[in-house]
Amino acid sequence: MGQGQPTREDRAMKSSSICSMFLAACLVAAGVQGCASRVEIGSPPRVERLAQLKPRISTKNDVLLTLGEPRGYGAARLDPTFNPQRVWLYEHTIAEGKDIKLTMLLIFFADDLYDGHMWFADTTNLKEYSGGKTK
Repeated sequence: MGQGQPTREDRAMKSSSICSMFLAACLVAAGVQGCASRVEIGSPPRVERLAQLKPRISTKNDVLLTLGEPRGYGAARLDPTFNPQRVWLYEHTIAEGKDIKLTMLLIFFADDLYDGHMWFADTTNLKEYSGGKTK
């Protein structure tokens, strides 16, 4: 072949080089997307339904029907003089890169009856739950 004409090897190397560049671009795009991925754990606690539960009257079944299945179970002693109480945990976490939103609801039981709750959220979620009325 003439000197100006690319050989089969030249065309194969050029094709291979283009494929390599395309593969590298895909890997970079996938890596960037992986850094910005979203992870969601649990579902938002139904805190608007808490008023339906009555301390020392509502049962565990009432709590299940009102709030749904908890993400976890355990026990807590909020003061050394208190007896341990059974606790159900409702948790919702959303992580997007460095941004993490967390909402947790703890339901306390005494003798298998609803005994109260404690819930907390990060500032962003707190504004959402309170209609933007936080300071």
